Amino acid sequence: MESPEQSAPVAAEVEEDVLDESAEHVPPPAPPGPRTRFRRKRDYAVVVLIVLVVAAGGTLWWKTSDAAATASVTGSGDVTVPPKPTSVPPEFKELWRAASGATKDPVAVGPSVVTGDQHTVTGRDPVTGAARWSYDRSNLDLCTVIAAWGKALAVYHKTHNCSEVTELDGVTGKRGAQRNGDAELNTQLMYDGTYVSSSGTKLVDTWRSDLVQTQQYGTVTAIVNHDKQPRLNCVYSSELAGPGLLGVIERCPDEQYNRFTLLRPGGTDNDAERPNVLFSVQVPGDGGRIVALTDQREAIALPNPARLVIWNNTGSQIETVPLDNVDLTATPDSQVQSTVAMTCIQTPDQSGKCEPNSWTTTNTGGARVITWFTGAKTVALSGSTLEPLWTMDAFGAGTVYADKILVPVPGGLASMDPVTGVRGTDVKVDRKGYQGQVRLTTLGNVLVEQRGDTLVAMR
Repeated sequence: MESPEQSAPVAAEVEEDVLDESAEHVPPPAPPGPRTRFRRKRDYAVVVLIVLVVAAGGTLWWKTSDAAATASVTGSGDVTVPPKPTSVPPEFKELWRAASGATKDPVAVGPSVVTGDQHTVTGRDPVTGAARWSYDRSNLDLCTVIAAWGKALAVYHKTHNCSEVTELDGVTGKRGAQRNGDAELNTQLMYDGTYVSSSGTKLVDTWRSDLVQTQQYGTVTAIVNHDKQPRLNCVYSSELAGPGLLGVIERCPDEQYNRFTLLRPGGTDNDAERPNVLFSVQVPGDGGRIVALTDQREAIALPNPARLVIWNNTGSQIETVPLDNVDLTATPDSQVQSTVAMTCIQTPDQSGKCEPNSWTTTNTGGARVITWFTGAKTVALSGSTLEPLWTMDAFGAGTVYADKILVPVPGGLASMDPVTGVRGTDVKVDRKGYQGQVRLTTLGNVLVEQRGDTLVAMR
């Protein structure tokens, strides 16, 4: 029989063998190499899914972005303008027509007639109507289009107002300056030869030719300095631009009468928030319409009885002139009255006569005659005194063609002497039953009529 001392070493040997056997089953350490968190197929599948989601989001953003929704097709600069007319023809025949719901007045820029409808601005050949260039914002509606600085100025409805303003070259359609503004819905743009201002019921914005804002007048959307606007929360009923001038009729809280305010649209000391007010005077009664602004005088038409009240450029009322047989009781269909200013080159003998074929429309001042459409009649005013020269039943304010003012009337156009109002032989025009207001412009010897939402070119 063995003693305890003899069995102990055996037990120790057995324990050692067990430990050695366990050590043989320990896996060897992983070989050294780059560290990674992805060891399973599931990890790589997650990464692929994330990449696909990001790519889809980027594609969706692009498809809904302004860049993807903009299509600009430019044209050649090698184009010509039709020759100037030397006489008024006995009849105008239609050359072409196009939808143009975004133009209040027909727009002619450089060698192109410009139409604006729905999302698209199009520069057209004045004779054929063929598109020379186009600018389309498929995600935005057009508010309005006018001619200014030799370009087409297009305003689009973005977010809550007519805020996106874009310049388009009249020859090629190439996009120029582009800015955001605060023009109200249903705005009209007013061009005074130097600045463009937007009409509105509570705010008027003004830009210079690079679309830098020079002035805001009224209740500013995000006002910073409350002491810069002379009056807040006023409501505007009539606005008009003249040569370097902007006029507003406003009704302000706690005031018994309307107020006529005349401004310089260039602003004050490069401070767009501080408007440059020349004067502000009270106007008796309601229903006043600003119908003429010159560098010397301003005229407002008032109803009951119909009359012109004339101020000088210091704000002094200098004359009241009756408007016989003119009804001004109807509410105007627009804040901006339909007016056309015209001038001519005078003969060297200082007789006051005009050189042949020198009459033209003007935004820059020096008007000899200003025509104003009341809604039922055309009233011609002296460019110097603003007193009425002649009045006639009509469909619009007319325009210059050769040495005459062509005024739209039933069946065609009345050919009027600009100063005397002597009516020549009417010009035939077939408007195919249209009886509404007609606004006119010319491009060379092509006459363009805006009939509601349709533009019609004739020769």
